[in-house]
Amino acid sequence: MSDLTNTKIPSEIDSLIVRSHIYRFLAHCFRRPNVNKTNLEKENTDMPWDEIAAALPLKDKAELIRRFKELSEKLSQTIHKERVRQYEDCFGYTASGPVPCYELEYGEEHTHREPQQLSDISSFYNAFGLKIKEDNFERVDHIAVECEFMHYLLFKEVYALSNADMENAAICHEASTRFLREHLGRWSPSFSVKLSRHAQQGFLKDLAEFTFSYIVHDCEWLGVTAGLEDLPIRPIQEKEDSGCVNCSLRPATPQ
Repeated sequence: MSDLTNTKIPSEIDSLIVRSHIYRFLAHCFRRPNVNKTNLEKENTDMPWDEIAAALPLKDKAELIRRFKELSEKLSQTIHKERVRQYEDCFGYTASGPVPCYELEYGEEHTHREPQQLSDISSFYNAFGLKIKEDNFERVDHIAVECEFMHYLLFKEVYALSNADMENAAICHEASTRFLREHLGRWSPSFSVKLSRHAQQGFLKDLAEFTFSYIVHDCEWLGVTAGLEDLPIRPIQEKEDSGCVNCSLRPATPQ
């Protein structure tokens, strides 16, 4: 976290850097272990945790950072084979696995809205010039992809502020707030609760509980109402009727 500015009082940029890094960490953890190409475990080994805690603008930040640190350590200590086992047990191999990790699997049961919702999510990515990677086989509404997008928006806001580009900084801030309100912050609380209950123990249970706390606190700080903890899962029959059980859309995590 060497990008933190060298000031005694954390700046707005410091806060954005920390929030961006946490979303990047969540995206990394929610990707399939066998397709992860980044080694975030090494990056987190020597993090300046006191500086991170000071810069985070959220309520209960000391507790959040304590849990973030413990989660980072557990990630580095969990062997790859065990991570793969936990991932497959919780998420399975389809969109409608034991714990669905796709936004459109949660909420209202209206099939005609699905293409519109996927298009809306894609439009957020496209508005910032983000392209779909061909080697990633997740939909645009996967939890890892949405967390990666939040990381990107916050880091882009950091860049704009660092260059006194207030107009672009405002655009990024508005986009991240909207995306949290309309998408990630709406369904991730329910997803996290379901994941915590299913995992019961281990890295993914801890990840689920941290994800819930962090995103709910981030929503609160931005004045966004977080989604319900018990959103219904769309029936499989409905997904078959809408042709989404084996959706051909194969987007990648935006870079």
